[in-house]
Amino acid sequence: MASLSKTTTTRKPKRVEVNQRALVDKVLARYPEEFTVFRELLQNADDARAKKVLIEFQTKDYATHSAGANGKTNGINGKTDMPDLLTTELFKWVVRNNGDCFEDKDWGRLTKIADGNPDEQKIGAFGVGFYSVFGITDSPLVLSGGKSLSIFFQGDQLYTLDDTCSQSEWTSIEMVLKEDMQGPVPKPFDLARFLAATMTFMSCVENAHVSFDNKVFMKIAKSRQVPSSIRVPKDMIPRSKEDTMHIKGLSVATQEITVEITDWARAAGTKITSTHRSGNENLSKDPVKRKSFWDGSKREAPKVAKVTKTVSRASTYDHPPWLTHSAKYAVYSAQVSTSPSKDLHKGLRAMTKKDPPSHFDFEMVYFSKEEQDARTAEEKRDPDMGSIFRGPQGLFPQLDGEYMSRIFIGQSTAQTTGISGHMSGRFIPTVERGSIDLTNGHIAKWNQELLYVGGFLARLVYEQEIRKVQGSWPTVNGVDVPTADAQASASREKALYAMRYFTFQPSTPDAKVSRILQDAFFDCFDYSSNVHFPILTNSGIRNTKDVREIHADFSSFMKMVPTQLPTSPGDPAGLVDSLPEKYGVRTYTFSDVVKELQGRTLQEDEMIGCLRWWVNFISSLEADEERETTLTFLPNLTDNAKSRIGNSTRVIELRNITKFVDSTVWLPWLQSDDALPPDTIPFSFTRNLERRHISPSLLWEPMTVVDWLSHLISPQIDAAHDIRKSSTYSNRVLGVLGNIWPTMSSDMKSQAKDLMQDVPWIATNLGFRPPGGAYFPEADVFRDLPVVSVNLFDPQILTVLGEFGVKRHLNFEELFAKADKLSTWSAMEMIRYLSTDPDAMERVEDIRKYAVFPCDKGRKYCITDLYLPHGEIRPLGLPILNWSRRIDKDSEDEQLLTDMGFLRHPPLEKLIEIAGDPDPKVQRAAFGYLESKFDELYDTEYDPSKYDDMPFIPAMRDSHECVGAYEEVYSDPSWALMGFQKVHPSVDRKIIGRLRMREAPSARQVIEVFKTSPPKDVNTAIKWFAFLATKQVLSPGDLQQIAEIPIVPVAEAISQGHSDSEFRLVPPRECFIGGSQYGNEHLYRRLFTFVDFGEQANRFLKACGVKAKPDCSDIVHILIKNPKEFLRKAGAEADPEKYLVELRGIAVGYEGLSEEDKKRMKNAPIFVGYRTSKSSDPDHAPIVRDEFQLVPASKVLLADDMENRRIFGEFVWLAPQDELLEKLYESVGSGYLSAHIKYNVKPTNEQPKWTRCEEVRKAIVEKLPIFMHEFDEQRLKQGGSMHRKWGDKSLFLVKGCRDLKVDKRLDSNYRISAERQRESNEFYVSAEITEESGRVVLWLKKTEHLDMYDVAVALCRLLFKTHKKHDVLSLMTILETDKEILRKRGYDVDRIEQAHEAAKLEDKKKEEERERAARNKQLEESGGGRHGGGGGIRFRSKFLDFFRWQSGGSKSPSKVSVEEIDDAVKELMDQCAKGQATREEQEIRNREHSGADRKRKDVKYCTELKSTTLELADVGGAAGFIPVWRQITARQEIPGEITDFANIVHGLNAVLNLSNNEHGVFNIFWHPEDHNLMGFNRNRLIFLNLAHYTKQLDSGMTPGQAYIHWYYIIVHEIAHNKTPFHDEDHELLVSALSAHFLPRLHDVEEVREYFNCATEVS
Repeated sequence: MASLSKTTTTRKPKRVEVNQRALVDKVLARYPEEFTVFRELLQNADDARAKKVLIEFQTKDYATHSAGANGKTNGINGKTDMPDLLTTELFKWVVRNNGDCFEDKDWGRLTKIADGNPDEQKIGAFGVGFYSVFGITDSPLVLSGGKSLSIFFQGDQLYTLDDTCSQSEWTSIEMVLKEDMQGPVPKPFDLARFLAATMTFMSCVENAHVSFDNKVFMKIAKSRQVPSSIRVPKDMIPRSKEDTMHIKGLSVATQEITVEITDWARAAGTKITSTHRSGNENLSKDPVKRKSFWDGSKREAPKVAKVTKTVSRASTYDHPPWLTHSAKYAVYSAQVSTSPSKDLHKGLRAMTKKDPPSHFDFEMVYFSKEEQDARTAEEKRDPDMGSIFRGPQGLFPQLDGEYMSRIFIGQSTAQTTGISGHMSGRFIPTVERGSIDLTNGHIAKWNQELLYVGGFLARLVYEQEIRKVQGSWPTVNGVDVPTADAQASASREKALYAMRYFTFQPSTPDAKVSRILQDAFFDCFDYSSNVHFPILTNSGIRNTKDVREIHADFSSFMKMVPTQLPTSPGDPAGLVDSLPEKYGVRTYTFSDVVKELQGRTLQEDEMIGCLRWWVNFISSLEADEERETTLTFLPNLTDNAKSRIGNSTRVIELRNITKFVDSTVWLPWLQSDDALPPDTIPFSFTRNLERRHISPSLLWEPMTVVDWLSHLISPQIDAAHDIRKSSTYSNRVLGVLGNIWPTMSSDMKSQAKDLMQDVPWIATNLGFRPPGGAYFPEADVFRDLPVVSVNLFDPQILTVLGEFGVKRHLNFEELFAKADKLSTWSAMEMIRYLSTDPDAMERVEDIRKYAVFPCDKGRKYCITDLYLPHGEIRPLGLPILNWSRRIDKDSEDEQLLTDMGFLRHPPLEKLIEIAGDPDPKVQRAAFGYLESKFDELYDTEYDPSKYDDMPFIPAMRDSHECVGAYEEVYSDPSWALMGFQKVHPSVDRKIIGRLRMREAPSARQVIEVFKTSPPKDVNTAIKWFAFLATKQVLSPGDLQQIAEIPIVPVAEAISQGHSDSEFRLVPPRECFIGGSQYGNEHLYRRLFTFVDFGEQANRFLKACGVKAKPDCSDIVHILIKNPKEFLRKAGAEADPEKYLVELRGIAVGYEGLSEEDKKRMKNAPIFVGYRTSKSSDPDHAPIVRDEFQLVPASKVLLADDMENRRIFGEFVWLAPQDELLEKLYESVGSGYLSAHIKYNVKPTNEQPKWTRCEEVRKAIVEKLPIFMHEFDEQRLKQGGSMHRKWGDKSLFLVKGCRDLKVDKRLDSNYRISAERQRESNEFYVSAEITEESGRVVLWLKKTEHLDMYDVAVALCRLLFKTHKKHDVLSLMTILETDKEILRKRGYDVDRIEQAHEAAKLEDKKKEEERERAARNKQLEESGGGRHGGGGGIRFRSKFLDFFRWQSGGSKSPSKVSVEEIDDAVKELMDQCAKGQATREEQEIRNREHSGADRKRKDVKYCTELKSTTLELADVGGAAGFIPVWRQITARQEIPGEITDFANIVHGLNAVLNLSNNEHGVFNIFWHPEDHNLMGFNRNRLIFLNLAHYTKQLDSGMTPGQAYIHWYYIIVHEIAHNKTPFHDEDHELLVSALSAHFLPRLHDVEEVREYFNCATEVS
């Protein structure tokens, strides 16, 4: 401020210049609508209390030569021609009014822009309205009260010139038009439409005349009747939300606007294209049929509608014909007083420069339906011009149409109300009056409060108008006629019109206006005292609380409750759609239904609708709990429901109904005239209901046969329907029963039979009889029985009669009772008697129940327990039928007896049961019968899995005969060694195959023997292990299980001095073979168990994973198991060196350990940790010594800095200083000491001018690359790129300081908890580094002789992840040595510098690539990724194509024919069982290989030549008994997938039935350089490539696919045992082999899973 005052004393201030022309142009730009000048000048006239306004359009000739231009004469220089308003150009516009003349304050405001009228009762607020005249003129002239004022531009500035003029009652504004505005008269028709609307809410102006050269061609008059007061409803809230507006009174008045226009003026036409519609009343419901649907595809410029009729020749200029238009409407007015808050009052005054009005009238227009219809009629009569009262800026809006009602502030603004009525009030507009201001603070609050009054008034008008319609609604007998009735059409249309009138649409340009009005419309009633909102329903005008939403489910029977009117798809939203929840139309309730049922008796079709609604509703409920809760309301429904039956007077009450007629049972057999129980509803009521939903929804049960029959025999049944008296109806009932009997349940049939058992309702020749007392004709042998009289030609009736007990034959009970008592008859006689009965075979099951048939030993049996008297059956001890004569096989007697149920042969299960009989004779007889009859009788039925626990097979166990079950006996006798049963020698080999007996036990059984009965001594173990080494039963996975079972006997001395020893069993996993290489005192002798059972037995142990000597992993396991015991056995409790020897061994083999072992090592306390300890003897100097302890690796740190070791050595565990051990510690998670020390560098007194800093920086930048080039980037932080950026001084600085200290603190996580660390370890140093925001600063303590060692230490700590002492010394030497000397010492400085520059360029290139990749990724993410179309891996073995028979070519193999294929398969498998080919066989095979005349195919994936240099590999039992080989050129280690692959090969070994062979044929080899090589056949041994398997795993092959893939590879190789060539013979053999074993392949669990088969294998 001081400096400003100084300048004002020496310089003159300058006035800010305003370009007034540009300012006026900007004001005009905010007035876009047509006729804006007339709007503003008419508002000024109304503010001046003018009653009349004159608008004159003058031509230049008239304006310059006629006195009439000043309002004195009435001629146009004698011209009498009618003017052409379309082409005659105007020169001047004049607007006059007869209001108050200008006063001095008015003249003063006129010359000031934005100086509004301070009168609170005046509309003007901003003082810019008058300047709208500059849109058409550059020099307006104002004349009023004998004074004039001319306003004009000179350059860009406005000037005024005042003068005097003749006195006149008129205030005139004369406007000489700009040259570009000198066009024809504005369309008179459009101007009349605008003026009629503009004058609507003006308080004073009542008349407006418009003339052309002083000849009037338009007159507009407004008249308003005396208003009628309206009482403010007591339940309406007459104050706004913020209490600013108070409604003190209400009134309504009828207002009329009359427009007169001459024919020649009207002939000028209109600029607006007529829409030919009024609102949406002319719009089709179908949007496709609306013109606007298609308008979007082809837009045309609006066309000017022109009147085509010519002006009447009889017309003269002085006497033109006049056309008169008039419109009436109601103006509702609210007398409003205001009480704004102090803050609001102050804000409004600041914005408008005047006080807000204390009172004013708020008005709203309601156009009646009749007046709106009149406007529509006018548009239809003259579609070119339309109505003078409706259109753009017109008085009448269009309901839901293009031209909407507006907010008036004196006259129209561009803001619409959202409903069909204009509103006028003291709103504060935006400057250009385009809309009301709802954004600027206090003005927005004022306008929002005022909009409440608008909503209030709209609701009042709606209530008034809808109640008028309600009061005039036509009635019949005091009841309103339905809305759809023709009598109510007029009232209906009025009500619909009123509801459309007050349906709120989005307002424009500010949508908030209609929302605020709508909220006030619904909220202006006190809801606590008034919940009524009247709307039009199907029953007239009703309040919404009494109205229900229309619903198809209820419309058929709900007639008393009013509903809203139906709508069609595509209809615009109506008033009902916008109702708030408190006024919303409710849905039907159950109470509504109950009241409807209580109020009247329904017709049958209405009751059907009611039942349909209830049943559909209940059946739609998904939750059981909800359904049960809803059904508790059912009694309220049924207790009140009554209905007439058809057109009769008979009424049924649902409370008495419990059953319904099930259409699926009774129709079409039951007729409408059949008698029904009184609790059964007639079928016509339930015909259209879903049968399955009736019972759950209505709790009615289907009428049963028992219900119907009970009614037909009840006392209240009429005689015509009494089946005990009317034979006609009895026989009809039998016909109905015959048709429905098959659909009835057995229980229902039983109930019906029990009910009618004793009822005499069967009509017979001897009268009515109960069913049991009546007979069919064929039973009347002696012609004395009551025989049924019904028509017996209907088989269904015959069935029913039989079911009810009508007898067809004599009683079997009596027959067999006599047969049981008497012994004078024979079995042959009884069978012959029964064979004469045609129905005997149908009742054979009943006959079989009677134990009356004698056996050969006298006892009586049922038929099904007796066997035919054949000689081969008798040794089995079964009951034989006593038959007096011989029965030959396949004779008629045998066939008859067999049909009756006598047994020819014992069932298989019975026979197997007899074969297990304790009597050896019976055993042999039964098994002999099974042998002889197996192919004939039992082959297809036999399933060994059903009898796996039933002993029936003759066997031997421990040299004793016995009988064994299928699961216990094996055809290979060698398995008896391990205690398994073998087949008795007497059993034929053929039946062994037929019974599908297994050669060997399963792996599970062998494992179970090891678990339950392991070998008790060494000799037994040797026999077992050597035996199992010759078998292929155990897979690698099985051998891994056995490795964990204690089966290896190890001798332990009982005590000293005794030669005897006892055995303990240990798992193979804990044993090692041999051990002779270790002396008796060797540590491994104390740690591990060594055994040696001979070469063959050792082979089994090796397959179980037993190793020749302990390796690194074994040492790790035992070390982790008990580290302290290991330490003790190693003799290292005092000195850990011997323990460290083992740790070094582990370090050497660490990389070969499994990941699991490495993980266990990290967490185990097996690592030696040292710390320094000082003696605390006060009498002697402290002695420093190292203590050690076994701790986890995560608690040990590597001492990479001797200084830090000295400082912190007593507080942490440190690793031994051994390079090999340090590498091990680092691998298992030990950190570096320096990485866990926090450095706080404290430089003081910076020395910015010390030149030594720049010298050091230069040395580092130049020589550091020489030092760094030798190091692997893995040792460096940030990949070694950090120092390459130090040429930039912003990234690397060297600063000097007076003193430099560093505070070192140890990370508490590594501190030994029992010790207390010093709080601070602060030291003086000569160099140290800090990092700040990516910048590296090297601080140097200013001294005469700088120690470069400290510089090197700081740099190494920054650059290396970990560093050694010699690294520091090397760097120090390089930094202190001149480059020339370095060159002499052998450093290739130039090459290093070139490499350094190249590395910098490469860093830059990589950075650019990273940025580019980041941008591409961002683009991909924003644009969406592209998804591949593949889904899953498609597997198809090459062999599947290769093995397929080809369509053409020769199929005549030279060695193998189709007829011999079965023998060839057997021969091939027999060769596999022999193992490797003998030398003679190899020679034969080699000669076959040399056959040059054979057709061959090049198959690169199957050739021995591609892999000939193999060496045996030791995989520690990972492949079980399968030998594993390695291609000698293979560099990669054999992967862990070897076990999975070996399991698959072992599984396929079982599929090919080779498990029990002594010699294995499969080998696995590892050839990673050629994964396409699948395998080859070498001397009948099959070699399979593990690399091909791992490659397929990588491509996503599943286990099931792998089994299939390798199955075909193996059969392909086996086929080479017969032919070495890839020819037609080979293809035929492969096809035969694959087909032969395919069922067994399908039984493999993984294959079944791949094909989604059932898990059980049959």
